[in-house]
Parts: sequence; C-alpha cells; structure tokens
Amino acid sequence: MFPALNMELEIVRTVLQNEVNDIYVCTDLLKDTGVFYTMISIRDTGCRKIMAEKLNTDRMFFSNRDFIGSFVYESRLNLVFRYYHENLLSLLGGVYLAEFTDCKRAALNLAAACAECGADPDLGMLLLDERNINVTRDGDIQFNYFLDFAELNPGIEEGAWLRKAAGTIFGILELNYKGRYESPESYPDDLRVFWLKMQTTGFPSLGHIISTIRSMADKPVEMRGILWWIRSHFRRAKGFLFRNSMTAFMTVLVTVTLIYAGVQIYTRARAHRAYENNVSYNGIEYIGNVYLGNEE
Repeated sequence: MFPALNMELEIVRTVLQNEVNDIYVCTDLLKDTGVFYTMISIRDTGCRKIMAEKLNTDRMFFSNRDFIGSFVYESRLNLVFRYYHENLLSLLGGVYLAEFTDCKRAALNLAAACAECGADPDLGMLLLDERNINVTRDGDIQFNYFLDFAELNPGIEEGAWLRKAAGTIFGILELNYKGRYESPESYPDDLRVFWLKMQTTGFPSLGHIISTIRSMADKPVEMRGILWWIRSHFRRAKGFLFRNSMTAFMTVLVTVTLIYAGVQIYTRARAHRAYENNVSYNGIEYIGNVYLGNEE
C-alpha cells in the first residue's frame, strides 16, 4: 500500500516490471468510488532525475486532467494517473467507428488529447503506443499512461513527434478505406491530401492537423466508374514508372523493337506471296485479239 496524495493506493494488477520502472493499476482504499489509477513507479536513478526535471522545471502534465500527482516513496518517483478501461483502439476501432463521421470524430479527439496531455515529444512518443490508446463507443479517446521508460529516448524533435501523431491519426481516418483501395494515393481527395501532407512537408503543429480534419467532408466523395478507373490506373502506372524507370525504358525499347520486326516480317511475307501469285506473260504474243508483241 502507498499512502500518498490523500489516498491509500493498493495494487490490484501489475502491468509491467523492468529495471527502469514498474507500472501498476491501483485502487484507493480510502474512497470506495470504483475509480482505478495507473501508477508508474520509477526506480532507475537516471530516469528519476530526467522525470523530476520535466515535472518541476518543464511543468510536465500540469494541464493534464488525468494526472493526479507525483510522490516519492522508498527512493522511487511515482506518477499517478486516472486509469481507463482498456478498450484499445487497435482492437475496437473497426467495431466502434463504423462510419467516416465516427472516424473523423475519433481522429479529432485523439489530436485534442495529444494537445491536452501536457507531454513533451519524448513522452509523447511513448504515449502513442497502441497499448495506451483507448476508444469508446462514442469515439472518445482516453490514454492509459502505460509508459515504459526503458524505451524513453530523450531529445526527440517536435517534428518527429508530430509525424508520429499524424500517422496514428491517419490510421483512424482510413479505417473504412484501407483494404478497399490499392494505396492511400487512391483514397478520396480529403484523405489523400492528408496522406500526401504527411509524406512531404508534414504538419507544423497539432492545430494544423485539427483544422485539416475539420475541413474534411463528413462523407468523402469516392470516385467510381470510368473516371475513377482511369485516374487510379494512371496513378498506378505513373508510380510504377517512377519507381522502375530503367526497367520501364528497357521494356518499351524491347516492345518497340519487336513490333517493328513483326511489321517488317509481315510486309515482306505479303510481298513475296503477291509475287508468287502473279501470272507471267513472258513469251505470249496474244491475249484474245490483243497483240502483245512489238509493233514495227
């Protein structure tokens, strides 16, 4: 039992144990509320120092409504968060998010949760592990803070964190399209533009990600029929030629050579057959009453 933060925390489940930190699910024995808590207990000296600095100097998690507080107990730094039932997005996203409007709402909620969690890029990367992201039937997103500090990589740039966040958010947006299309390049325009942005310049902030999602139609227009077929096949061919330019060049060269050779063979064979079918008139002086000889 851990007496701290006006609670008496009793461990009901061990989530993780390693040389850096342990993770527990706890309940408060002082209050019979049915609420559970995630407690991260850091034993590694170096990690304790890093996290203490983030909490005290950088005000880490200061704006996070799920963060209950921190305390030191038996030379361990402990962080306590609200625990949520593990309805993992990776498992239940396809069940709860049946329509694109559901996916859009969940994507916005994930972006907002990332903005409000108060984590820097170092911890943000850990937080976006699929074991930490829960989804409700209404599309709300909740974090569980099962942070394995053995995987902590200090000094991650914000751009890398934003790319990770955008990729996770895009995974929600494409739930109803992945598998139906050959690649994201063939997705409806709103999703394709989001994906292209990820692959090129990236998003400069979570605010830009949120505004991009909000601008999407609730029901993206899917191009079908002959125009969709032409467009998708043109993109596919263009992508293949770009990736295999030398192979494509040699293929075209061989094809043109074979066509030219085939035309030449056909032309000469046809001329030869025509020559053999002609009637020779050498030595014949009359055809009917017509004289073919030389007139003097």
